[in-house]
Amino acid sequence: SFFFFFFKQKTAYEMQRGLVGSEMCIRDRYQRRVHGIIENQGMRILVADAFSPEGIEEMKKMGHEVVYEPKVVGADFVKKIAEVLPIVLVVRSKKVTKEVIDADPKLEFVIRAGAGFDTIDVDHCSKKGIFVSNCPGKNNIAVAELAVGLMIAVDRRIPEGVQFLKEGKWEKGLFAECNGIKGRTLGLLGIGFVGKEVCKRCLAFDMKVIAYDPYLSKEKVEEMGAQKIESWQELVKGSDVISVHVPSNKETKGMINKDFLALMKPDAVLINTARGDLCVDDALLERLEAVKTFWYATDVLSNEPADKKCAFDHKLGKHPRVIATHHIGASTKQAETAIGIEAVRMVKEYGATKKVENCVNLAMDIKTTHAISIKYTSGVGILGALLEAFGKQNLKIEEVKNEVFKGRFACVCAIHFTGEIEKKEELLGVLSKTPGVLDVTFICQLN
Repeated sequence: SFFFFFFKQKTAYEMQRGLVGSEMCIRDRYQRRVHGIIENQGMRILVADAFSPEGIEEMKKMGHEVVYEPKVVGADFVKKIAEVLPIVLVVRSKKVTKEVIDADPKLEFVIRAGAGFDTIDVDHCSKKGIFVSNCPGKNNIAVAELAVGLMIAVDRRIPEGVQFLKEGKWEKGLFAECNGIKGRTLGLLGIGFVGKEVCKRCLAFDMKVIAYDPYLSKEKVEEMGAQKIESWQELVKGSDVISVHVPSNKETKGMINKDFLALMKPDAVLINTARGDLCVDDALLERLEAVKTFWYATDVLSNEPADKKCAFDHKLGKHPRVIATHHIGASTKQAETAIGIEAVRMVKEYGATKKVENCVNLAMDIKTTHAISIKYTSGVGILGALLEAFGKQNLKIEEVKNEVFKGRFACVCAIHFTGEIEKKEELLGVLSKTPGVLDVTFICQLN
């Protein structure tokens, strides 16, 4: 078997994060090396959102110190992380801001116990050398069930009927002209983890499903039972129900605006269980006032409070043709259990091997100008000597991939770097003459 080692210029990395001197000693007490393998001595973990008691106990059994503070918010959150100084932070709905991140110089890993990660300042984590991971695909069924539930609730006007009865009123006539959903066209804006599950359930209702997703092929979409549409505009025009399942990013924020809504059929229903900032609230309110047959159902609203219970006055939430829930898409016992298991698994893996699962902030498009492959015998100090040769020629190493062969005698190392090589042959000569080196190959000079 072999493992991958990514060189991170450790000394500079530790100095950047403030892990020098006594602080490095404090951090190192959590680990010791036995025959080159990290043996876990336990990490300090702050769980800052509701989490299953079984998951907490499981992490403690691994030897970790777990601090559980699900109710801490705002400035108190910053104070708490500065007090606890965890290596790993586990959150669900808490916002991990720059202030939270900067309060803990020892923070290495933020786990979002859910699918999205827009509540975390990922860019700042990247600048500080902190891994960020999520738990994708673990709450997809729960969110899909809610999306379908909202669709049926709008079609049959279930919330209205319930409220009339609570008020002691019988209004059967108001609900006699509901459309029904059989044979109607559902348009999925995004057909990833959640969209796929919505598709599956709506096909069972004998609906026609069309989908727009620029990242999936026509064949892949058709495998799911849907018809791929080439543009989102075409999908919006042709759908009786539109269900939105896209992430919040620079391209999608505010996409449901006046122009988007103008393309919809007058009696079409819009369902959003993705993110509140995908919508322009004023445009939705304008559409609701202008088109009396338009309905909006959502589990996500703009500027949602972080607290579990508080006053929240939102114009969309109060509109009579809006059915809004309390961002509960993932809030089922089944989903919470699945997410908890995944988060605990990632903690276990990181504690034992420092391997990061589901990482969302590693560079995927590192641009380098050169690459060299070095085959060498496994021995103390050889890799360090090789890397030192690059520094002497003012070459910046961007990535190192080191593979160890069975028997742990030989290794092969691919080094990607940038900089002008004035004495290419001299560099190759220095590398070749390093004790323990078997072969050196200049792989390529990249554009």
